[in-house]
Amino acid sequence: MNKDIKSYIEEFSKMKEGEKISNPELCILICDRAQFTRRSLKHFVESRLKARNSKEEIYYLIDKAPEVINKPQINISNTNKTYPNSFLLGRFYGDVNKAVIVILDRDNDIRDIISLHFKNKSDFDYLIKLDSK
Repeated sequence: MNKDIKSYIEEFSKMKEGEKISNPELCILICDRAQFTRRSLKHFVESRLKARNSKEEIYYLIDKAPEVINKPQINISNTNKTYPNSFLLGRFYGDVNKAVIVILDRDNDIRDIISLHFKNKSDFDYLIKLDSK
């Protein structure tokens, strides 16, 4: 993991929810095709901590995101009208017995990460069935 990303996660995990950050629009590349802004990365950290994910799980999600984006096992158009042209990518990881899901937005070469989270195996299996239709 990029040491800058790790330092951002450390910084944001110590902040209060809703606390203002400097350079909120600064882009943080996760891989050559996807990025967070500082604001969206802070929101990601806050939401994962609120969902009771540990920092290690947050690091795991960030570590796996490039592989999920570049070699997804599922690739489904997102029907959410809030984010037109977005899509859901995912890969299952046996070491944690969970899938890592990435939802990407925008129609540019580098897409914004809308969401990055875990799914359990049964939910991932359902998504695989949707993807195969």
